[in-house]
Amino acid sequence: MLPLEYAQQLLKNSVEKRSDTGDRIHVRQLKNSHIEAFDLLYKKYSHPLYSFSQSMLKTHEDAEGVVQEVFIRVWNKRGELQEQKSFKSFLFSLAYNVIIDHFRKRARDQKYEHFVLHQAQQNYPDPSDTVEYKQLELQVENAINELPEKRKQIYHMSRTEGLSYKEIAQRQQIAVKTVENHINLALRHIRSRLGK
Repeated sequence: MLPLEYAQQLLKNSVEKRSDTGDRIHVRQLKNSHIEAFDLLYKKYSHPLYSFSQSMLKTHEDAEGVVQEVFIRVWNKRGELQEQKSFKSFLFSLAYNVIIDHFRKRARDQKYEHFVLHQAQQNYPDPSDTVEYKQLELQVENAINELPEKRKQIYHMSRTEGLSYKEIAQRQQIAVKTVENHINLALRHIRSRLGK
C-alpha cells in the first residue's frame, strides 16, 4: 500500500471509530428515551438509509416509508438496543428486512389476485352464461359505483385498463403509495359489499 493510501485508510478508520463511539453514546441515551439522541441518529442516518432503500425499491414514496418504518421500530425497541454493536449495521439490516417485507407483501397481494381469478375460472368455466355470475357482476359494479370518484377512476385504470401503479401515479400526478392505498381501500369496500 502506498503511503498516501495508507494515511487515507488510517484517517477513514479513525473517523469510523469516532462515529461508532458517538453512536454508542447516543444509543445508550436512546435506551433511556432521550429524544435528542434519537433526533441526532435520525439526522445522521436517514439520508443514507433513504438512498439505500430507494436504490432497491426505485420509488421515492416507498423509500421514505422504509426510513420511517425503520426509525419507528428503533424507537419502539429502544430498550433492547445493544450499544456495543454497530448501530449503523443494525439500521441497514433492519432496513433490508423492511424492504424484503415490502416485496413479500406486494407478491402476496398479486398471488391472492391470481388465486381468486384461477379459482373463479375453475369453478365457472364460462361464467358469463350463469345467473350467479351476472348477479355477482352487478353487485361488484354497484360496489364500484359507491366508491368516491377519484378512487373509482384509479380502480378502473388498474383493473380495466391494466395500468401499473406507477403509470396511474404519473397520469394522476400523485404518489405511487397513494395509488396503492386507493386500490386497497377499493378492494376492501368491494369485499365488504359482497360479504353482505
